[in-house]
Amino acid sequence: MLRISRPVGVRLFDLASLVLLATPVLALVLLLRNPSLDPQVQVPGFHFAIVTLTSLCGIWLAALVLRAADRLGESRTFFLGLSFLAVAGFFFIHGLLTPGVVVHYVSTGIGWAPPLGLLLGATFLALSSERLRPGRQSRWFQRRRGILLGLLLVWAGFLVLSVARPGLLANHPTSLSGYAATRPQRLAVPGYAAMLTPAGPIPPSDGAPAEGAPAAFPWISMTILGISAGLYLLTAWRYARNYRLTRMPQHATVVAGVIMLAESQLSFFFASTWRISWWEYHLLVLLGFATILYGLLTGYRQRGGVTATITSLMLDGSVQALERSYSEVLTALVAAVETRDPYTKGHSQKVARIAAQIGEAMNLPPEALRLLFQAGLLHDVGKIGIPDAILNKPGRLTPEELQLVRTHPLLSEDIVGRIPSLRPTLEAIRWHHERLDGSGYPEGLRGERIPLEARILAVADVYDAMTSGRSYRAAWSEAAVLAYLRQEAGRLFDARCVAALHRALQRQEEAGQAAAPADAAVAGGS
Repeated sequence: MLRISRPVGVRLFDLASLVLLATPVLALVLLLRNPSLDPQVQVPGFHFAIVTLTSLCGIWLAALVLRAADRLGESRTFFLGLSFLAVAGFFFIHGLLTPGVVVHYVSTGIGWAPPLGLLLGATFLALSSERLRPGRQSRWFQRRRGILLGLLLVWAGFLVLSVARPGLLANHPTSLSGYAATRPQRLAVPGYAAMLTPAGPIPPSDGAPAEGAPAAFPWISMTILGISAGLYLLTAWRYARNYRLTRMPQHATVVAGVIMLAESQLSFFFASTWRISWWEYHLLVLLGFATILYGLLTGYRQRGGVTATITSLMLDGSVQALERSYSEVLTALVAAVETRDPYTKGHSQKVARIAAQIGEAMNLPPEALRLLFQAGLLHDVGKIGIPDAILNKPGRLTPEELQLVRTHPLLSEDIVGRIPSLRPTLEAIRWHHERLDGSGYPEGLRGERIPLEARILAVADVYDAMTSGRSYRAAWSEAAVLAYLRQEAGRLFDARCVAALHRALQRQEEAGQAAAPADAAVAGGS
């Protein structure tokens, strides 16, 4: 089993983040169970202001993402922007329908706008986190203008219907009729049980619903709640996996923002109109948008462009995400080693990529893939302490020279061990030249005494080294190297790691074949 130890600071940060994200739900439960802590605050003007601010924040966020989608030609980025735009548009309509501000009557549209916007946003957000085939990617992207036009028509139709027929759903189980006569503490339809009417605020009833009043929580409302909340949580889980993999702040802010959008629906559906608990959902949607926007702007400062930041959010796969996540410091350190030997240029990056692909084929968790990638990048940094005359020697090394070269894993361990956040990689770095039969170095470990991460790194290292040319030999073909690894599986190399390498290479080949027709179609249409 691969042993992963995260730094204490990281564990505490994750725990604090979970507690912080759970706070809105705990606060909602506390307010609902204690009505004395949940007074009514009936301020239509403020409602209009906060909803409008939320929609403008969402529109700004959507504009940034959609602009990047056009530059990238990427459908998932388009869906990401569309998700923010869908919520923002319905919230804008929601604000316009606030009774007593722009209009002076209650429309069923004001109650339906938030859940419909959040449901549509959740659907597009889930699509943005889905790994689509290249062919589907291009087809969805080519239809983007039609999709945007369709969304605009939906908004216009919804607004016109809400204004022209404000009581259209009056006899529907989720209508406004009836829940005006329901106690404010128990809603009958999405969102608004006691909004303003031409005669003024609707007074609380004595608890007995009017004749024909609908049930407190109709099945349609609960279905919308279940589907949209489920989609938001699914998307949050997918982005959380990438955050575990890369530790990039952009992924963390998306996770936090999406969870807030999911939590907002609990307040919307279960709280009473104008109560403090009801205002919570407005605040959560605003904070959700603002958190994601903050992540994008932070990434803009770090990476020098919104497009690069948004590109890092897309779930392209473990290896692509890892390649975007490693810091400039690591890149410079690896480059300093490889510039001394032109034959090994790019070796560390390729070993890191292959090791992560092997781990992915073995279904290892994201933290393990991150560890393998970092170890692959850094496994040879100790060669910086080996003289150039030995590293670049074209002929066979003397026993003394060979012994000196074999100290590089220990030198790598010493260098990397000075960076606290990279210490989990030390076992893989120290023992990546060990072999199952004990013939490896530096300690001659055997079998299961060699950590799994070191066994994975050994296979990745040998595969890349043998398929690359050196000053003292020509490169082997891929088929010849795979045959050698299979032959030595169980004696020198872990058979599971060799089999996983074969699966990873097959997946890579299939992905390349699938991408070729899509690339040709795009080229033909340009």
